[in-house]
Amino acid sequence: MEQEHLKPWRDPNHPGNKIRPRVRCIGCGTRGCITAWGPWCFKCNVERMERIDRAFDSARAALAARRG
Repeated sequence: MEQEHLKPWRDPNHPGNKIRPRVRCIGCGTRGCITAWGPWCFKCNVERMERIDRAFDSARAALAARRG
């Protein structure tokens, strides 16, 4: 069961998702990046954080399999 409250990058209304209008997204190049998560627009940041999340899930699964 996924806990959305642990994934604030998905919430456009989260206080960490404030717009900096003069900052370009390093993902797609549009202006208007969010602050807490770095120089990324909301869409690119969600995609980036989901990739990171999947990588951690894979690492957790691999470690669990090694433990038996």
